[in-house]
Amino acid sequence: MAGPPEQVASEQLELLRSVGYAAFGRHERDLDVLDLVFDSLVDSPGSSGDEVRRLRFAGHGHSLDVAVRGQAHLTVELRVSPAGPVLVEARGTDVDGPLAPRLVSFLLRWPGGAQRPVRTAWILL
Repeated sequence: MAGPPEQVASEQLELLRSVGYAAFGRHERDLDVLDLVFDSLVDSPGSSGDEVRRLRFAGHGHSLDVAVRGQAHLTVELRVSPAGPVLVEARGTDVDGPLAPRLVSFLLRWPGGAQRPVRTAWILL
């Protein structure tokens, strides 16, 4: 891949999204997928002076906002909408070093199983 950093990042996101959908189709048929609808790295590059990467996943009546701070040691804040009791689990790749890319997906489950679980598309943090 060659081109401006925004184009490269966008191409990587699209590739990860397609790989993620293929993986869900094979392994987790009982889940819905929240699609990545905003990534400050791609959608508003250079606009955040506070060094926070913001992501939004949405679909199936839910959204998950993610704020990521740091590089060597990440701090991740999550906000689920609509609000209410929810269990969030992060799944990802093993990391070889402090600056290695982290492939992550978040799983949301509601207590009592009243709502179908959802998983976010995979993303590189």
